[in-house]
Amino acid sequence: MITIDSIVEEKDLVDAPKVSAKVREYVWEYIYENILTPKNIKLNNTFDYRFTLNLNKFNPELHKFFTDNPFNTEDNKFNPELRFNKLGNLKFALLRVVSKNINCNTSPTIYANIVYDALGSFLTINYKKITKADFDRLKSGMDYLYINKFPFPASLNECNLRIV
Repeated sequence: MITIDSIVEEKDLVDAPKVSAKVREYVWEYIYENILTPKNIKLNNTFDYRFTLNLNKFNPELHKFFTDNPFNTEDNKFNPELRFNKLGNLKFALLRVVSKNINCNTSPTIYANIVYDALGSFLTINYKKITKADFDRLKSGMDYLYINKFPFPASLNECNLRIV
């Protein structure tokens, strides 16, 4: 089983993106079917996998230095863990994102693009068969009509955020 969740600090809950968790699930399925499967990259069935997105609104007072990452843009900075962590039969990774586009009005399209790049930033580090060019080439093929069909803004329940 693969889980893509998002954490938010309680103090930041009001400004967190109000996008359905189904968008995260769709983005993962799209990457798996269109990038990992064609490259014959399989996740080990004996493990459960969890990707946790830590999406933070850019704050110039707090966010002064960023790691070098090919997915970084002027608006979005990505800092994924370098490999999966392991606990029993669970493999997990934290994907940190600092973005000028993270707020309560973040559209499902922008949110999907950030999630896509966050997952790509981790996967290209861990699987040498895939490149940023693979992600760039296929990004526009996501079904944005599907992504935007979910209620927006979504309820907190529909967002399925883990509050820390």
